[in-house]
Amino acid sequence: MLTLLAKLLSALNSEDNPAQISWAVALAFWFSILPLFSGLKWILLLVVLLFRVNLSTFLVMTGLFSVLAYALDPLFNQFGLALLQSPSLGETIASLMALPVLDSLALNNTLALSSLLLGAVMFVPLFFASRWLVEKYREKFMESFEKLHLVKVIKSSHFFQIYQGLR
Repeated sequence: MLTLLAKLLSALNSEDNPAQISWAVALAFWFSILPLFSGLKWILLLVVLLFRVNLSTFLVMTGLFSVLAYALDPLFNQFGLALLQSPSLGETIASLMALPVLDSLALNNTLALSSLLLGAVMFVPLFFASRWLVEKYREKFMESFEKLHLVKVIKSSHFFQIYQGLR
């Protein structure tokens, strides 16, 4: 776990493109809220592995967002049930489920449907918000963060030795 956090700090403090970190945050959110055996979850994992996405950020944020997703599962289920019980959308989903490719997305599952929609809606705002946060961190806080007494103490620890080894 310390190694992953060190890699995340290394990514934030590096000269890497902020978009790589932002893609990781947005994809990690969507990946985390989807049910484990959803077909879309495996597609997202393939996207993460094929494109230039910061993997350490993806892994750390997946862990954080998974805790959030677990807490919000009852709300996702209620929302998905309401969507499936609506007459027009229920018929549309039933016709989509007849297609073999879309059947693997399990859209007839309340959690899968609500997670798919929430992930799609939140993807772009999370991308731009995390990109903005990374840029602001780098231009305003990175230098002052280095001057804190706590940071000086951490620099003398084993955690920082791992962090330095990754840079």
